[in-house]
Amino acid sequence: MLAPSKTGMASPRALKLVSAVVILMLVSGTLYHREWATRQAKKLRKGPVGFPSGTHDMVWKTETNKALDKVHSAYREDAHVLTDADDFLPHFRAVTEMPAKTLNETKLGCHWEDVSKVNFQYSTNEEWVLENRPEEELESRRKEWHSFVANNMVSWEKHKHNFSGRGVAILGGNEKSLNRVKVTLGQMHLLKSELPVEIHYWGDELNDTSKTSLMMIYRNLYFNDLSGAHNTLATNHDNTFYVNYQLKPAAVVNSRFEEVLFLDSDNIPVVDPALLFESETYKTYGSVFWPDIARTRPENPMWGITNTECRMDEYEMESGQILVDKRKYFYHLQLAAWFNNVHGEYYNNFLLGDKDLFRFAWHALKTTYGRPSRWITSVGTLVPSDPHNKDSEPFFCGHSFGQHHPDRGGPIAFFHGGLMKQIADEVIKWHVASQGGIFQAYKRAPDDEDKLATTQVFIKWDPGEYLPDEWRPDPPAELKINYCTDFKDVQVRNLEELVPGFNPVFKKLGGYWHAGVY
Repeated sequence: MLAPSKTGMASPRALKLVSAVVILMLVSGTLYHREWATRQAKKLRKGPVGFPSGTHDMVWKTETNKALDKVHSAYREDAHVLTDADDFLPHFRAVTEMPAKTLNETKLGCHWEDVSKVNFQYSTNEEWVLENRPEEELESRRKEWHSFVANNMVSWEKHKHNFSGRGVAILGGNEKSLNRVKVTLGQMHLLKSELPVEIHYWGDELNDTSKTSLMMIYRNLYFNDLSGAHNTLATNHDNTFYVNYQLKPAAVVNSRFEEVLFLDSDNIPVVDPALLFESETYKTYGSVFWPDIARTRPENPMWGITNTECRMDEYEMESGQILVDKRKYFYHLQLAAWFNNVHGEYYNNFLLGDKDLFRFAWHALKTTYGRPSRWITSVGTLVPSDPHNKDSEPFFCGHSFGQHHPDRGGPIAFFHGGLMKQIADEVIKWHVASQGGIFQAYKRAPDDEDKLATTQVFIKWDPGEYLPDEWRPDPPAELKINYCTDFKDVQVRNLEELVPGFNPVFKKLGGYWHAGVY
């Protein structure tokens, strides 16, 4: 993964403690991954594994009526222009018949002059980076998803009546997520959005009292229990080692809406989300996948598994927001869900959860997805690095991704606060008291609309050395250290230029609930 910079490092004692914990977690995770991967490599292929019994129909009932033989093969370079999910079936047939590329062949698509300047999610010491996964393993995995597409997907024709209209789907039923959802709903109310919103949760996570409290904020609200038998696509909630990444694609597939904007619970819209459905990018592709800060290594086995040449112009996907038309991509979404729900343990060896399994489902099915014209803007705080010298070099700490309206020159549409929840309460309180909030500054790459351009991103520590003594915890050593994103050699600017007046709005919405600031 992207490694923390030495900029803004904490005290040696604090770093030793943090490092010990991080190393223990990483080693435990790595050992678990490799032990599982070793067992799986021995199995390689025992036939496709479907969703739990009774939860899916057959699109091509090969074993019963030989429907696969009746679907003619018709590859479409412009498959994204198709308007109905079932129109893709001949294209899918052609995709599964394409000659397979080896991993060495898929690597050829990426040939950066200086790979040291490219941001990658995984380091060079990963097992699959050091040595190619066996071609037999990749072929086995290809056949598994081919078989799923041919035999085990839920029929669009049978289930399309379950979906209608446009709306926002948010996954968040536990207590922390619920408080974040309240902020998002409050912001949509302030933006005068008329889009309906559907909250997805699991089982008893969300009680009637909590539902009522949310409806007091935003009236056009629905709820869906993903554990219920009524869902079109079944999923599970029994992942004890990893985050339950499989719930996100399940929420998108099972949402009542035909056209879905999925939002993470910590993602705040800056413009009315309804505008995104009218963007030219969405109208052209029927989907918009927003970028992350890293690119995918050429050695990643997923290029071979999906028979896709490595892409130099493509960032990994940041799935805090997903815009998709299920009338077109009902089957694509099922493949993404299958990657997560059935084989998540395997794919999490080289992909970070749900986010890139959406992207690679589209790659697997040879369908172009929509992308915003602009790359990420890093949004965060800016303070003097020395609290006793206001003229000292400023310290920028990016805590949120500014994601943009998809069309060319688009403004910021979301603040996705992935690192915001790690900021120490004392630091938040000081920022609010002294500077009005934590949305102060931004860094935007000067060539952020050039998808081949490379801006170096690094993760660094914020030890809070700028925090005045009277704001520090007692003892001071207990101040929590958090991560920041930063862009190398990019000018930092005042956020008021892009999104004026957001700090008081965020405070009014209760955005600092976790720090007790209202």
